[in-house]
Amino acid sequence: MRALPKRPASHVIGTLAESLVERAITARGWIYRRLEKDKDYGIDGEVEVFSERGHATGILFKVQVKGSRKKVRALKLKQSTENYLSISPLPVFLFVVEVESGTIRFLLAERNRANHGAISLDESEELNESGFALLEEIAGEHCQACLTMGDYTLHNASAQLIRCLDLMLNFGGDVEAMVKWLRFFASDEVLTLSYGYAVFLRNEIKRDEGLLERIREWVIEFFPECQEEIDQAIAAFDRGEVMGRRLEVAHL
Repeated sequence: MRALPKRPASHVIGTLAESLVERAITARGWIYRRLEKDKDYGIDGEVEVFSERGHATGILFKVQVKGSRKKVRALKLKQSTENYLSISPLPVFLFVVEVESGTIRFLLAERNRANHGAISLDESEELNESGFALLEEIAGEHCQACLTMGDYTLHNASAQLIRCLDLMLNFGGDVEAMVKWLRFFASDEVLTLSYGYAVFLRNEIKRDEGLLERIREWVIEFFPECQEEIDQAIAAFDRGEVMGRRLEVAHL
């Protein structure tokens, strides 16, 4: 008899965990959106926060869900997920679910929390009444610090990856030239979708001198066939050579 495919236990636990998170978020009156296209980047869903009266608050955050049968003390992040934390304009929370008890804990995922890719859960909070209030407070503070609801563009990781690919491949990491090119040459649709995120990247690169290299690593992980062209574009920028799309905006 031919063996039939077997679903790994980890997949079952993962599905149960996300369902429990979705149910808890929905019961709160908030919206949980599953982001199937973003799972490759370590993002499972997006949450939109509503007030007790059902009014939109403008607060959004991303979610990565991890399930386990029993309580765990730390989580291991993929390198691509750790890099993504640097370029997401929205806060990302880790939700850890003990599927046997139904207990849900959460923690703001930040690169400075990761120790060689592992994040300790010692400071995680339980998703109960006070936990929901704390979650809204933390997410609200981070949203106010980056983008408002009206300016929030490129909300999925796939689109953000393409913009980062454009930055490295066509501009050699010259984010000022990319912002200028978008203003003068991009179609209305591309400008509307991409300009806010490009400005966000520019500000973050100014603040974090190591971010550009992490963006390069993140892009090459998903587009390894472009590594040679990307490195050539970066080298040209470093040498002061003006080429490609940078040439189009050199005298503007």
